[in-house]
Amino acid sequence: MGESESEKSIGNSFNKYKLNLIVKAHKDWINSILIFPLGNIISVSNDRTIKIFDINFTILQNIKNAHDNYITDVDIKDEKNFITCSWDQKIKIWFKNKNKFKLNYTINAHKGWINKVIYYSKKNLISCSTDNTVKIWEENNNNYQLKTTINFFDWVSTILLLEDKNILITCGYDGTKLWNINNLEIIKSFNTINCSYRNALKKIDEDKIIIGGYKLLKIISLLKKIEIKTINIPFTCLGIEVIKEKEIIFIGGGSNDILIYSNYNYECIQIIKNAHNDNIDGFIELKNGSIASFSNDGKIKVWV
Repeated sequence: MGESESEKSIGNSFNKYKLNLIVKAHKDWINSILIFPLGNIISVSNDRTIKIFDINFTILQNIKNAHDNYITDVDIKDEKNFITCSWDQKIKIWFKNKNKFKLNYTINAHKGWINKVIYYSKKNLISCSTDNTVKIWEENNNNYQLKTTINFFDWVSTILLLEDKNILITCGYDGTKLWNINNLEIIKSFNTINCSYRNALKKIDEDKIIIGGYKLLKIISLLKKIEIKTINIPFTCLGIEVIKEKEIIFIGGGSNDILIYSNYNYECIQIIKNAHNDNIDGFIELKNGSIASFSNDGKIKVWV
């Protein structure tokens, strides 16, 4: 496959990504990867395990049977604390004790699969589920109590908190909604913009977010009531990562290929063909600036 006009127009300003490392991380789908503040890496999977790696992907801890069903998401509070959620309808809180993470507390949180959970104000939690709800949990004496439930007409695939703007974004089969996190009033709604997966909603800059759906990407404004751009792609988007310093966006999904877009003109500047052996669920930028992709094939691949 030859270079596209967009690739040619970039010239020497963009160095194409190449494969640097393959990590056989899990025995089933990898659903989420995050980076601890000091650089260690955590991954969660349908194989019900949580794995902690150092910056070179040497395994430090393997927590087997961490949940009773697929582990869908993870969020990190600090170097010693993280949370996970699962199809088992539970949120689990983990803490580090003598260099090993152990289970601290379990919340029987939802009546459906939990798609995503995030920290709010470094202590409270927000979760979303196939039970058509978003729930806000308040920490109280190291336990968590339900503070608020927001009801929807359909599944909520993902959530994004812009804490500096006091905005909570909910996205799923009921469209996209922006909420004032302080009073939970709707700021704006995009009823026809749906998100297909927990890793397919990301912030681009102070004004824009990008949402992945069925064979398209939507870029919308946070400040104005407008949809900025629609980008058609050849597969359902499952994962997005915005690399701000390089002004590029990684896109993966129901394909073996990775698409890389310019954040300047939203043109595709590189296609990595057959990057994985199965669907690509997401990406994370590592501390050294390289990009890790993760897939249903159970592998993490590092691109430089």
